Amino acid sequence: MDKIILIYPSLPGLDASNVILPLSLIYIATPLKDQFHINIIDQRVDNEWRHTLEKELHSGTVICAGISSMTGPQISGAIEAASIVRKLSPAVPIVWGGVHPSLTPQQTIKSELVDIIVIGDGEETFKELVNAIKNGTDKKTVTGIIYKNGKSTVTTPMREHFSISKIDNPAYDLVPVERYNFQPFWVGRKTLPMLTSRGCPMRCSYCYNTQFSHRTWTALSPEQTLTLINRLVQKYEITDLSLLDDNFFVDLQRVRGICRLIIDNHLNINFHNVNCRVDTIARIDDGFLNLLKRAGFKQLLIGMESGSNRVLSRIKKDSTLEQILTVSTRLKNAGIRSFCSFMAGFPFETIDDIKMTVLLMNRLLTENPDTTVFKLQIYTPFPGTDLFDYISKRGMRFPASLEGWATYHYDRINYNGFNKQHRTFLEDMNSYTIFLDRKLFNSLSKYLSLVSYLYSRILSFRINRGFYSCMYELYPLKILQKIRSWL
Repeated sequence: MDKIILIYPSLPGLDASNVILPLSLIYIATPLKDQFHINIIDQRVDNEWRHTLEKELHSGTVICAGISSMTGPQISGAIEAASIVRKLSPAVPIVWGGVHPSLTPQQTIKSELVDIIVIGDGEETFKELVNAIKNGTDKKTVTGIIYKNGKSTVTTPMREHFSISKIDNPAYDLVPVERYNFQPFWVGRKTLPMLTSRGCPMRCSYCYNTQFSHRTWTALSPEQTLTLINRLVQKYEITDLSLLDDNFFVDLQRVRGICRLIIDNHLNINFHNVNCRVDTIARIDDGFLNLLKRAGFKQLLIGMESGSNRVLSRIKKDSTLEQILTVSTRLKNAGIRSFCSFMAGFPFETIDDIKMTVLLMNRLLTENPDTTVFKLQIYTPFPGTDLFDYISKRGMRFPASLEGWATYHYDRINYNGFNKQHRTFLEDMNSYTIFLDRKLFNSLSKYLSLVSYLYSRILSFRINRGFYSCMYELYPLKILQKIRSWL
């Protein structure tokens, strides 16, 4: 049987003992599994992935090698894998897909390590492409790709977005599930990922989904969702599922239907990583919140982003500070735990805006200690988004090649435009706020956990009083943060 190699690149600094299944490749491979031998090489869990790749390239007929990558440091692992394929098997087409190639297809195709790009959702596109390669037919008939044709490139018409409901039984067994031991610190047990929907119709100006999925959204029906839950629970004997939906709550009637089916079928499942929005929770009543809790949705992941109404408006978040505070209280009263994420470093943001965000983070923890607040993330400009265009029009420069994008880092500012004081304050807050929620350090040794707890109190005191000067503890705390990343 002819072979397809799919490669999932690693992320530098990632804890290889606590990674999630490569669902993107599983979904891409599922429609092809009965026609081809699929080999998924995951750099995150296979320390010998180079040897594995070499072995696969030298055995059997390889139709193509597919590589998926986000914008940023994941590109480094993707480039290394593509280099190996090109060196050992130069005749094997290298197909790139995923977020970054889809956002920058015209630039990415210029790399000598890229032959073809699948743009956007790839389940149908990749299947048609693979068969065209195998049969030697014209790739022009495959919509949704860009490919090299001699010294020129060919871009085919855009394909309609794929409906995830067409794959209601993703082939998890294409990877060794037992090697993936994803245990969020707040769970303490192994969880499996699943998708019930894909995409998001909202207009957030920083989000890659506005360009990648063009604000479309597709979903499994409540009945399909229940079937998938039952299948995963029975096959893998788990009680915890992590939802990787971009926005689980787009269709509230669908959510209500899923909850009722779970309750009616007496399933005792805990759902984690359930993405929702502040304005959505603000619209639903307390009865709906109770239904969610009864069905196992006891934890919600909320992108609150900023404590400044001005910034929330500029990033088109369609929520307010007042809504955030109200929603936090309502979820607390409903017995649903909030997991809150925040972001700073927007081009129009001031230091005072950042201080308002950090103050809100601290306030949420003070008013509800069960809330989890992740550290302040630094805004990453994704090509094609409104904010990226805004920055570009003001003269900011971005990488001019695929290889250049590998230097993007999620914990630093990736574009110029801030003075030294602003940049230093933002990066300091990115480092400091990881200590704000001491629950994030509960898994460390008693000594490190105690140090983290003590500093979380000091940091809270500083934030409440706006005292950010003379923070000499920054350097030892950064060392502690590095130690945490090693453990």
